[in-house]
Formats: sequence, structure tokens, C-alpha cells
Amino acid sequence: MNARWFTPGKVLLGAGVLAVIALGVVALGRSSPSSAGSDASVDLDDARRVVSVLTASPEAYASEVTGFAEVRPRWLSTLRTEVGGRLVHLSSSAQPGSSVRAGQLLAVVDTTAWVANLSEARNRVAAAELQLLRAEQEAREARRSWEASGLTGDPLSALVLHGPQIAAAEAEVEAARAAETWARQRLDQAQIRAPFDGITTERYVSVGETLGEGEAVISLFATGAFDLELPLSEEQWTHLPDDIEGAVASVHEPGGGVRTRASILRAGSAIDVSTRMRTLYLTVSDPLTADDPLFPGAFVEVRVSGRTIPNLLRLPEGVLTRRGRIWFVDSDGALQSFAATPAFTSEGAIYVPAPEEGRSEWRVVRYPLESYMAGQAVVPTSEDTGG
Repeated sequence: MNARWFTPGKVLLGAGVLAVIALGVVALGRSSPSSAGSDASVDLDDARRVVSVLTASPEAYASEVTGFAEVRPRWLSTLRTEVGGRLVHLSSSAQPGSSVRAGQLLAVVDTTAWVANLSEARNRVAAAELQLLRAEQEAREARRSWEASGLTGDPLSALVLHGPQIAAAEAEVEAARAAETWARQRLDQAQIRAPFDGITTERYVSVGETLGEGEAVISLFATGAFDLELPLSEEQWTHLPDDIEGAVASVHEPGGGVRTRASILRAGSAIDVSTRMRTLYLTVSDPLTADDPLFPGAFVEVRVSGRTIPNLLRLPEGVLTRRGRIWFVDSDGALQSFAATPAFTSEGAIYVPAPEEGRSEWRVVRYPLESYMAGQAVVPTSEDTGG
């Protein structure tokens, strides 16, 4: 019996062959029919994207026109000197931020010269009135002398009966009284008073300065009512009712709650050549007396109720893509979209005309992606209900 010897190389070769056979068996086991079916279902689930949708039904909504305006005082005045002179008094209410009342004394220019002018004017009035009395007395005496002479008719010259003398004396009285009135007004103008209830915004002078006529002293604004000028586009004007005057609008902080109410005064009748917009004028009564006062210079959002528009979808702002489209899921479970221009917006919602009439519900995609394709099959999940 012959003995057979195995070399080390042959042993290694045999082990390698066995390993290859074992790997093949494992691979065949993994590619069984049941495993293949499992992979196919995973691929199918990946193809059908899950999207969150909300249901919206077309309804009629009252439109709301929104714009931004600056709060402005109705009356804003810079008080100036009407007579020149040294400033001898300046009220503490002349300081910026101080409240003033209508008629309150704010500043006084030295009145010495104006008191002298008034005294001189009064003296002139007294002298003119005295001269008029003398002229009238002389005229009466002349009339009696003429009648006593026995002459009939009127004298050849009006000077005989002192008619022209009386006329001259009356004219002098009138001129003297006018001069007195002017002197009194100039004296009064040396006192600078507030023309309305308001708040001082700036002081330009100090006590002791010598001021010229027409020099600025104080600036202030009235507190009674503030005005708003709301520029609106041509499209926005189409949403407003015809009888807009007298209606009430709400005034908000940008992105905040209601601050106050404003009454619509009138609709502008001219278009701004630079913006091509027309202005709506509103007013707020007693804005500083409210719990949340409204100050001049504030930038506010104004909302005006407009016409009622039918067949609108009320949707969150986020459903509208940057390209101006809204995606929805059709009855076959596929994605579709339509171009949308909101009729108006209000408090985070957009009101979009429904692209089809007669359709009762729309399943709108809540969070659309730019990668969506029309006809793509999806799995919709309900989030909430639209308007």
C-alpha cells in the first residue's frame, strides 16, 4: 500500500475552493424570492413622498387693504418773533418735550419801545378827537351866522360852513385810531403765545438775546389729532368700497396688535408721479391720551376693510412658493400646482382666488418644495383645515 503525501500548497488551494463555494451558497440564500420582494417594497415607499396637506374650501371673504403710513401731527408750527427786541422772558414750557396749552405765554420781547409807541398813538387820537370837536363847533357857528344874515341858498364855497374842515378832522381821527390799533397789536406781538394745545419740540433762543423780526423761537406740534397718509396702488383701490369716507380703519404696530382706530377723511384725487400711487387720508383723535399712546413719527400698519370677494381660498402665507405657485394633491394622489396672486393678505393668511369654480375642497400642500414635479405620486397626510 503506497502512502500519498499532500504538500502545503495543495492544502491551501483546497481550502480556498471550499471558501468560494460557501460564499456562493450564502449569496444564493440572500437572493431568495422573499428577499427580492422586500427590496421592491422599500423602493416603492421611497418613490411615494409623504406630504402634509390642509383642506381649504372656497368662500366669500371681505377684502382687507393693508399699507404703511407715518404718524404726523395735523398742526406743526415754528413760532417766530413778530417784533424785534431783547428777549426778556422764556417760559419753562419752551423746553423740548414740555406740554403747552393754547394761549399760554411762552416768550416775551422787551416792550419798552412798543409801550411808548402806544402812548404816542393814544395821544394822537386824543388830539384828533379834540380837533374834530372844534371843527364841528365852528361849523355850527358858521351855520347860525349864515342863517342870521338873511341870505338864501348855499354859499359859493363849502369853506364858509366849514364842511371841508370837519371832513379833514374826521379823517385825522380815523388815522389816529388806526395808528393806535397798530401800536397795540405790536405791543401784543412782543408776547409769544402757544397757538394750540401741543408739545414743544425745539427751542432756538435764550433769554437775553436780541432778536430780529421773523426770527425762530420755538417749534411745537398740536396734540389734538394726528393724521396718516396711506399710499395705495391702483389694484388696492379696486378693493375699496365707493363710500370709503367716514369708515374706520385699524392701526397696528408692524407685525403687532391693534394700537388704535383711525377715521378715513377723504380719498386723494391725484396720483404721485414718482410712485404711481394714490393717497388715502386718515385721522386719529386724541392719540396721546390712550393707554398705548401713538407718537408723531411712528411707522404703523393700517388695515382698511374693503369689498367682499367670492370664491377665495384662505391659506397660510407659507403655501405660496417663491415662484408664485401653490401645490395641491389631486383626486389621484398626484401633485399639481397653479399660479396664484393673492387678492389680499391679512394677519399671516393669504386669500387666493380658487382656479376652478364648483370644486368644494382643495388639498393644499402645507410646506411645498422647489423640487416638486407635476404628476408626482405622493402620500398626503392631513394637518389642519383652511378657510
